[in-house]
Amino acid sequence: MKTIKLPFKLKKPMLACGADMKGSFALAMGETAYLEDGFGDLADPDNLSRYKDAVTALENKLKLRPKLIICDLHPGYFSTRFAENAQRTTRNSRLYKVQHHEAHVASAMTDNSIKASVIGVAFDGTGFGTDGKIWGGEFFVGSPKSFKRAAHLEYLPMPGADAAIREPWRMAVSYLYRAFGDAFTARVKDADKALFIKTMIDKGINSPLASSAGRLFDAAASLILGREKAAFEAELPMELEKMAPKGYEERYDFDLKDERGVSVLHAVKTVKGIVRDLSAGIDRRLVSGRFHNTVAEMITRTASRLKKRCGIDRVVLSGGVFQNRYLTAKVTSTLTADGFKVYIHSRVSTTDAGMPLGQIAIAQARLTCA
Repeated sequence: MKTIKLPFKLKKPMLACGADMKGSFALAMGETAYLEDGFGDLADPDNLSRYKDAVTALENKLKLRPKLIICDLHPGYFSTRFAENAQRTTRNSRLYKVQHHEAHVASAMTDNSIKASVIGVAFDGTGFGTDGKIWGGEFFVGSPKSFKRAAHLEYLPMPGADAAIREPWRMAVSYLYRAFGDAFTARVKDADKALFIKTMIDKGINSPLASSAGRLFDAAASLILGREKAAFEAELPMELEKMAPKGYEERYDFDLKDERGVSVLHAVKTVKGIVRDLSAGIDRRLVSGRFHNTVAEMITRTASRLKKRCGIDRVVLSGGVFQNRYLTAKVTSTLTADGFKVYIHSRVSTTDAGMPLGQIAIAQARLTCA
């Protein structure tokens, strides 16, 4: 259990239930939050049982009964269902739901005791967006009191939904189809399998739209490594990171476009560059380096555009993608060179395991009863 001193004071006890993939929760009162993590994927019945038991045990140990129970927006999360049931069975309690990526940014702000507005970058695998789509490559401006989604990665179909996490080649096909149209089959090993995915995309069969940085990394890793499947989430991107050469500066092109008041990052040129290099026999380590440098430049260029609009020079980085040390170091370096103050996690995890801290910060800032 981690004991976290909060940069604000709660008037009533809160229970923040986190997310699902990396189960965690926090019980908080006054200026202290008690964070429990390490429960793994709550879709596993044993993990969920340990999680529930731990919540009860901590409440009893601290002699606290939450008056506010906070959870993720995702209606299918086991942690959300747990929170809903806990609210029904806890006297005089209230339920409050927080968007996944806003919680990431607020978690990083709380971890660093930042009270002023920031540009928040939340890059991870998946999270339920306020528009009903899958988010994961997000830029926000504001504070826990109010965040505005100011930029994001382009939405692309995620063929097979969760199957695309286990089989990253599906996202590779989605990006290839976006980049090359019907001619994309010339860039794949198995045209029949690829055409099956194309049919899913064209007919909208179990292919939710996602703005996920994690899925972009999956697609790039599948192409560069020549691998189709993963034993666990982010397995291929982790291998891709190990390949990237230090001190390497080359990158690919991409587009940053304003679309209905929001900046949208398009990776079509990036994917075309990867395919071109692989076809030319370029060392895959260099291709990995160019891809990582491109994502770092995407973040830096977007932050610079937002800085011109809002005058904010503080950037916080949160989400599972920033477990990637190469990317985090590169982004920190390029942002600092561009005049930004950069903040990353130190006391709690950048993954979903640290999310309860952000859920508490947002509830405290937005609810007068907090």
